[in-house]
Amino acid sequence: MTDDLRWTPVGKIAEWKEGEGRPIMIGARRLGVYLHGGTFFAMKDICPHAGVSLSQGPIVDGAVMCVGHGWTFDLKTGEVARGPGGYKVATYPVRVVDGDVQVGV
Repeated sequence: MTDDLRWTPVGKIAEWKEGEGRPIMIGARRLGVYLHGGTFFAMKDICPHAGVSLSQGPIVDGAVMCVGHGWTFDLKTGEVARGPGGYKVATYPVRVVDGDVQVGV
């Protein structure tokens, strides 16, 4: 199996605190990278409802909360966890190599 993803370093493990999200840019993509339960997650950093940055919100029960209106989006799937159904944000794979957090796009 080939890895067709472009892996981009976005920081060192030590730069994140547990339960924290950080905004990052990969090319024109605005993403949020989160550390939750010892695992890194990445998703599009734009709420589909009002365009608010999701990475500024708290993580609640494995989902990031939009500070604009309180909807939450599952860190693993991007599906809305609390709010009207049918909304989703794109998610991206994350890996750690030699202490570097990398996102695949």
